[in-house]
Formats: sequence, structure tokens, C-alpha cells
Amino acid sequence: MSNKLVYKTYYILLFVLAAGAFVSCQKNFLDRKPLGRYTEEDVSIGALDSKVFGMYALLRRAGFNQNTYLAIQSFRADEAQKGSAASDGAAYALMYDDFQYVANNGALQTYWTDHYAAILAANKIIEDVDSVGAAADPATLINRAEAQFIRAFCYFDLVRTFGRVPKIDFTGTAAELNIPKVANADELFTLIDADLNNAVNILPVDWEPKYIGRLTKGAALGLQTRTLMWRSNWAAALASAKALMGLNKYQLVLNTPATNNNGYRYQFTKEGENGSESLFEIQAYYVPTNDQGIEYALPQGVRGAGSWNLGWGWNTPTSVLENEFEAGDPRKAATLLYSGQADPYYGAVLPPYPGTIAQPYWNMKVYTNPADRITLNNTFGKWMNHRIIRYADILLLAAEAANELGGAQNTTDALTYLEMVRARARGSNAAILPKVITTDQAQLRDAIRHERMVELGMEEQRFYDIVRWKIDVIVLPAAGKSNYQVKHRLLPLPQGEIDKSGGVLIQNPDY
Repeated sequence: MSNKLVYKTYYILLFVLAAGAFVSCQKNFLDRKPLGRYTEEDVSIGALDSKVFGMYALLRRAGFNQNTYLAIQSFRADEAQKGSAASDGAAYALMYDDFQYVANNGALQTYWTDHYAAILAANKIIEDVDSVGAAADPATLINRAEAQFIRAFCYFDLVRTFGRVPKIDFTGTAAELNIPKVANADELFTLIDADLNNAVNILPVDWEPKYIGRLTKGAALGLQTRTLMWRSNWAAALASAKALMGLNKYQLVLNTPATNNNGYRYQFTKEGENGSESLFEIQAYYVPTNDQGIEYALPQGVRGAGSWNLGWGWNTPTSVLENEFEAGDPRKAATLLYSGQADPYYGAVLPPYPGTIAQPYWNMKVYTNPADRITLNNTFGKWMNHRIIRYADILLLAAEAANELGGAQNTTDALTYLEMVRARARGSNAAILPKVITTDQAQLRDAIRHERMVELGMEEQRFYDIVRWKIDVIVLPAAGKSNYQVKHRLLPLPQGEIDKSGGVLIQNPDY
């Protein structure tokens, strides 16, 4: 049995436990007391695992995967658009493609609710561990660090999306949780920094195979690098990225027979999940008799007929992304699935796309193996993990930070990190993707930004990249999103939350 299958079989326990049925083949689960507020006697290895698994399960919700998430994190970029038919989700197109923001948009509420649900679950775990104090053993402290990572991950999403939001780092009644937004986003980053610092110090580098997919030190360093880059803290971000590299655990997936000589594409396949380049993935599990999958591939799958009925056809690439690829870049075929063409990876299994929706291309990174669709009796890819942080992303952030810091050694390092990513894409074909050699800071900056767009195409990083680079007001109108203004960097708070607060929560300016 593969590690992946062992892990996912075990992972089902989180749903059983969340439902209240206590089932486990692990002795430490069978022997422990009922969950609740812990005492010294209660604490043992794995004592908090059920709550931790329940927290992980919350990441399967729409606010982290489905069109709700994609609208906020992807549609708004120049590389993507709502997709599908114009009449399908027209309100989403107006909101996220055309930047006609309204506070009562349903995606806002779902995104907010799902993120705060995960935050509150994390708070409960942290409070339970803290109630034990010095009696907490190493395994219990790891549980706490997992919760801190999830809390930091959620708040980073919220602060980038809404700006100032309530800082809820405790559990309580609805009345106690009804608090105002923070006065300054720095308050949120203080919490994020503290949570990630502890996660980096406590989380293990590796888990035993049955726990594959659980959070690690590398995941914490990767998220930490992202949060520091968001604030242009170049030195700290570079140090975090170098600490990740220093773990000697991660490497780019290379072109080998084991990866069908296409390492870049391989990591987006079922076989490539949780591979050497993966820092953090939301785990999916789906078999015909047990649907615990996630709806990440489904909203983005080809909207066609027969064998091409793969999803809703949302979140489709734009010509801006297509045109960004250099001639011969193999990542283009691994990112764009063209209408009217047969299956480019799994042989002539499928007929050409029948064209029921006038869409030139779709997101290739969520395209699944036809054999898996038959075996699993499902065409919608609910078994596909959602890749959140990849090693290539961190290498490019390290290159960017080093270049911004400047100096001979940093420039050399920036070129080295950039070349690592380009070399993997180039493979053995020396005629494509020439090595970047410029030492001019502005030219190297442009090269790194280009590389992030083509390497991370359709991976929900582009909008936040152009915002932190402060080129969004140039790039988006040039891409045809003419309504975009600086105020659109932040979304309005959900109107339902404003109403429910009774005036405690104040709407963002301009909305």
C-alpha cells in the first residue's frame, strides 16, 4: 500500500471523530480519555490529534478551495477570469473581473466564515494546550504549533483580502467574539509573526508516512517567507527562505523517467502529490464509496460534454498569461489546456473538446488522468489535492529578496535561485529559456517577476504579487480590467457580518 493511500485512509478518522464516533486503529487513540479541557493526567502523545484533524478538515471547505476562494484569490488577476458562460455566475464576473464590488456578494461571506471557523478551531487547540502549561509533552506542543500555523495562514489570507479585520485569538461566546477591527494591520502581523516563529521552532521536519500531508517546519518557513515578502522585509524573508533551503529536504521535481520526463507537469498529477517540491497541500480523499474530496478541480474543470464534462469551467486563463510564456517553454502546455485539442498527456484517449462553451483554454493544472476518472467513477477530480506552497515559489521569492537587497553576493544568489527554476523547466533542451545573466537590478527584477508569472501561472499568486509590487494599477487596466483602482486591492467586509455585529464592525472605506 502506498504512503499516500495509508495516509488518506488514516485521514478519514478526522471526519469520524468530528462526527462523534470514536474509531481508531491507533493504541494512543483507544486508550485516552474523552476530549475536553486537559489536565496533566490527560496529556499523552497524540492526545489532541482528533481536534487537530478536525481543524485540518475545515480547510476542505469552499472558502479555501471552491469558486468562492478562486474568485477572491484568482479571478482578480490579469492571468485569469471568471470563465464559463457569461450567464453562469454573472454576479461573480461583475464583482471579481470588473471590480464592481458589493458587500453582499455571497463569496465574501463564505470566505470570511470559513476562515474564522478555522481560526476558532485553532484557538481552541492553543487554549487547551496552554491550560496544561509545563506538563505539555513534545507531541502536544507540536499540536499547538500546527494550530498556530493554521491561524497564521488564515489571518494572512484575511489581511491581504480585507485589510483590517477583528483579531480573535481566543474562544468565547458570540457576544465576546463580536469585537471591532484592529486599529492597524500591524496588530495582525504581530500575531502572524509570533505564530509562525513558534511553528518554525516546534514543527517537525518530517512526519512518519501515515501522517504525510501534516504541517512541517518547511511549510512554516515557506509561509513565513511569504508573509515577510508581503511587507517588503527583504532581509528577514531571505533568511527564512535560506533556512528552508538549509533543511535539505526539498528539491524541484526534475525531468526523469519516474516523472515521465516532465517534472513540472508531474507535480500536478495524483502521483505527484506531496512530492519533493511540496511544502503545503490541502489533502483530498475520494473513492466512490467515501466522498471526502475537495472541490478545487471541479469549479475549474473543462465545461464540456461527454468525456469532456470535467467541471464548471470557471477560473480560466487569459491571453495575457498565454503571451507571457517564452517560445518553447514547456510550462505553457502544463498550464493551458487548449480547446479543440486532444489530451496532450495521456494519449489519444479523449476526443477533441466539443466546444459547448466558447473558451480558448482552461487550467491544465487541474486536468486529471482519464484512467483515474474511470477507476473512481467521477470526472470532477475531487481526489485532487490543492497545492498551496511549492518550493519553486520560495526560490523565486528568495531571488526577489536577494535582488532587492542588492550587493554582489546577493545578486549572485538571486541569479542562482532564478536559474534553478528555469533549469528545471528547460530540462535538456538548451535551445529554450536561456540563462539570465544580467546583474542590473531593474532588469533582474523584471526577469524574476516574469518567472513568477509563468512558473506559478493559475496558482493564485498573481493578484497578490502585482499588488505588493504596486503595479496592479498599471497591469490590470492594460489587461482589459479597466475599472480597477487602488481601492480594489481590498474587498468590502461581508455585509452580513456588519449587520450581525450591531455596529461594532465598521465597513472598509469606499464601500
